[in-house]
Amino acid sequence: MLKFNWFTNITEEMERNAYCPLIEDCSVYLNKVTHNEMVGFTYSSLYCLQGNKKYKSCKRFNACKQLGKQVPRMILPNSPLTIDEIANHHEF
Repeated sequence: MLKFNWFTNITEEMERNAYCPLIEDCSVYLNKVTHNEMVGFTYSSLYCLQGNKKYKSCKRFNACKQLGKQVPRMILPNSPLTIDEIANHHEF
Protein backbone atom coordinates (compact mmCIF):
# COMPACT_ATOMS: atom_id res chain seq x y z
CA MET A 1 0.00 0.00 0.00
CA LEU A 2 1.07 3.53 -0.63
CA LYS A 3 1.75 5.93 2.19
CA PHE A 4 -0.22 9.04 1.26
CA ASN A 5 1.78 12.23 1.21
CA TRP A 6 -0.39 15.34 1.48
CA PHE A 7 1.77 16.95 -1.18
CA THR A 8 1.27 14.13 -3.67
CA ASN A 9 -0.98 14.79 -6.61
CA ILE A 10 -4.22 13.07 -5.53
CA THR A 11 -5.44 12.76 -9.12
CA GLU A 12 -2.38 10.67 -10.08
CA GLU A 13 -2.89 8.42 -7.07
CA MET A 14 -6.58 7.93 -7.90
CA GLU A 15 -5.85 6.83 -11.44
CA ARG A 16 -3.13 4.36 -10.42
CA ASN A 17 -4.93 2.64 -7.55
CA ALA A 18 -7.96 0.45 -7.22
CA TYR A 19 -8.18 1.50 -3.58
CA CYS A 20 -8.33 4.86 -1.89
CA PRO A 21 -4.95 6.63 -1.72
CA LEU A 22 -5.79 7.76 1.83
CA ILE A 23 -6.34 4.20 3.04
CA GLU A 24 -3.35 3.94 5.40
CA ASP A 25 -4.40 6.97 7.45
CA CYS A 26 -8.16 6.54 7.26
CA SER A 27 -9.94 5.84 10.54
CA VAL A 28 -12.74 4.07 8.66
CA TYR A 29 -10.32 1.66 7.01
CA LEU A 30 -8.41 1.20 10.25
CA ASN A 31 -11.76 0.44 11.93
CA LYS A 32 -11.44 3.19 14.55
CA VAL A 33 -14.80 4.84 13.92
CA THR A 34 -17.48 2.56 15.29
CA HIS A 35 -17.90 0.26 18.27
CA ASN A 36 -18.97 -2.57 15.99
CA GLU A 37 -16.14 -4.13 13.99
CA MET A 38 -18.48 -5.32 11.23
CA VAL A 39 -19.74 -1.79 10.59
CA GLY A 40 -16.18 -0.56 10.02
CA PHE A 41 -15.44 -3.56 7.82
CA THR A 42 -18.59 -2.91 5.77
CA TYR A 43 -17.73 0.77 5.21
CA SER A 44 -14.16 -0.05 4.19
CA SER A 45 -15.39 -2.80 1.86
CA LEU A 46 -17.95 -0.50 0.25
CA TYR A 47 -15.77 2.60 -0.11
CA CYS A 48 -12.04 2.12 0.53
CA LEU A 49 -11.49 -1.05 -1.47
CA GLN A 50 -13.96 -0.71 -4.36
CA GLY A 51 -11.98 1.36 -6.82
CA ASN A 52 -11.96 5.04 -7.59
CA LYS A 53 -15.65 5.32 -8.48
CA LYS A 54 -16.60 4.40 -4.92
CA TYR A 55 -13.95 6.19 -2.91
CA LYS A 56 -14.48 9.33 -4.97
CA SER A 57 -18.00 9.39 -3.49
CA CYS A 58 -16.66 9.08 0.09
CA LYS A 59 -17.29 12.21 2.15
CA ARG A 60 -14.05 11.62 4.10
CA PHE A 61 -12.00 11.38 0.89
CA ASN A 62 -13.57 14.50 -0.61
CA ALA A 63 -13.15 16.49 2.59
CA CYS A 64 -9.47 15.45 2.88
CA LYS A 65 -8.91 16.34 -0.76
CA GLN A 66 -10.50 19.79 -0.43
CA LEU A 67 -9.19 20.66 3.04
CA GLY A 68 -5.70 19.18 2.63
CA LYS A 69 -5.82 17.40 6.00
CA GLN A 70 -7.42 14.47 7.77
CA VAL A 71 -10.99 14.87 8.95
CA PRO A 72 -12.42 14.01 12.38
CA ARG A 73 -12.66 10.29 13.10
CA MET A 74 -16.43 10.36 13.49
CA ILE A 75 -17.03 11.45 9.88
CA LEU A 76 -18.30 8.46 7.89
CA PRO A 77 -18.09 7.94 4.11
CA ASN A 78 -21.79 8.67 3.70
CA SER A 79 -21.93 11.61 6.12
CA PRO A 80 -24.72 14.12 5.46
CA LEU A 81 -22.41 16.99 6.52
CA THR A 82 -21.12 19.39 3.90
CA ILE A 83 -17.38 19.94 3.44
CA ASP A 84 -17.78 23.36 5.12
CA GLU A 85 -19.50 21.77 8.11
CA ILE A 86 -16.72 19.20 8.36
CA ALA A 87 -14.09 21.96 8.13
CA ASN A 88 -15.73 23.83 11.01
CA HIS A 89 -15.99 20.72 13.18
CA HIS A 90 -14.22 21.14 16.50
CA GLU A 91 -12.58 17.69 16.70
CA PHE A 92 -9.57 18.10 14.40
